[in-house]
Parts: sequence; structure tokens; C-alpha cells
Amino acid sequence: MIEQKHRRFPLYGLAGMLIILAAELFLFAGNVWVGTYFTPLVWTGYIIFVDALVAARKGESPLSSRRRELVFLVPISIVTWYAFEGLNLVLKNWSYVNLPPTAAGRWLGYAWSYATISPAVFVTAELIESVVGERLRGRIPRAFGRKTETAFFFAGLSLIVIVLLFPSPWLAPLPWIGALLLFEGMNDRLGIGSFSRMFRAGDYALFVSLLISGAICGILWESWNFRALAKWNYNVPYLPGVRLFEMPVLGYLGFPPFALECYLMYRFIRYLTPCRLTADVLDRQWNVTPPGEAP
Repeated sequence: MIEQKHRRFPLYGLAGMLIILAAELFLFAGNVWVGTYFTPLVWTGYIIFVDALVAARKGESPLSSRRRELVFLVPISIVTWYAFEGLNLVLKNWSYVNLPPTAAGRWLGYAWSYATISPAVFVTAELIESVVGERLRGRIPRAFGRKTETAFFFAGLSLIVIVLLFPSPWLAPLPWIGALLLFEGMNDRLGIGSFSRMFRAGDYALFVSLLISGAICGILWESWNFRALAKWNYNVPYLPGVRLFEMPVLGYLGFPPFALECYLMYRFIRYLTPCRLTADVLDRQWNVTPPGEAP
């Protein structure tokens, strides 16, 4: 468990807030460049600001003391989201509008936006954990055995195969459920970071923190996307006329499990890479240390 080391709010957190405020002002003023890159701009400011909150509460954070892990997380975040973009090629649940006219501008927007996804989810979860984590440890253990992890893996794989074989916008929930089950089962079998392992220890802090983080980030994603010039639109047939911002309301149910998937896919990709980093803070707290790394 990480000892709480409360300290002053770091000055770089003010820079993060200024980035958000400046982006909002320039968007209101009709600046086309800011409107085009509004989403990655505000998320960059958000990550910096929330990281400073984490540093103030805990005495450490990705930007203040774990920058190598944060740098490593950026390409993983991009790869993670491209996996879902690949599935969307067949489901066509969302599309992008008002993108930059040049290929270089579009790819900059893609990479920058995707690079902020997992860092935003994780730093928000870390802030939430610093508040509620202690109450969610030492609880009643839940037994998840070998049969359960096998069932998770094959159920998740089956759902993704169904999506690929019978693509339809009506199957929108399946990739999110399938990826969660597949990576949970696979990670648990490999021993590289799974929620089942944490539940067996009676530790629900990471799981709950990520669920709350996904809900918070989901609302922010959609609220900022709604006002951006370059944005995504949805084609989801479930209550399509009942929307909060651009997203049909039922779509918000996907954000909490998406946060869980970000973590599981992050752990799996770290397992595959030859790079060996100091275990990040979430791994240390939940005793999930990658193979070859010192605890």
C-alpha cells in the first residue's frame, strides 16, 4: 500500500487548467485550429491538472515521479484504441466529421487524441483510489478459479468472432463485453494483472476506481466532443433519439467497462514488450508485478 504524502498542489497543475480554459476561450472565439484539435487539447490539460491533484494527495504521480511509465503508456493507449477502431470498421457505430483536410493533420489528430485516452482513465482512477481505496481493501474474497478464467476467455473470443462474422450496428455492445472477458481470462491465466486475482485477495479498489473513472471520463469525452469542430458522430440503433450530447444515453453504459479494458490491455501489452520498467503505482498497490520486474 502506498503511504499518503499530502503536499502542496504542484504549479504544473495550473498549466493544465490554463490549457483547458484557453482551449474553451479560443473555441468560443471561433478559432478553427483549436476547434479542430479541441478534444486532444482539453484532454492534455485535464491529464496535467488531475495528475497534479494526485501528486498533491499522494506525493507521487505519473508526471511528477513516474514519467517513464507515462511515456510508455502513450503508445499503448494509441494501440488499444486502434483495436476498437478496427472493430468499428465492420460495425460502423461511429464516424468522424470535419477532420483536417491534409493526411498529416488527420493523423496528428488521431494519434494525439488516442494518446490521451488511457492516461486520462488511469490518472482519474488513481485520484479516485486515493479517496476510496482503503475502504475497498480487505473485503470478502471471491473465488475465481481456472474454469472461470477459461470461460471468460472463450466467451469473450466468441463475442468478437460473432461481430466479425455478422457485422451489424445492433451488435454495438459485443466488442466491449467481448474484449473485457477475453483479456480478463487471458491475463488471469498468464498471471499478468487481472481483476480476478485482486478479487481473490479481497481487493476491489482498482476495479471500482476504474469503473468510476470510466463513467467520469465518458461524460467529459462526450461533452467536449459535442462542442468541438472535428468530432465523432454515432450510429447506434438503441434509443437513437434519446441522447446526452452526441451519445445515445444507453451508450454511456459502455464507458465503465471500457476503463477496465484499458487496464487489462495495458497489462497484456506490457507483458509482450521486451521493455522492463519500474512497476507503475497501480501495479505496486495491487501487487500485480509484470514478469521480470522488481516489485
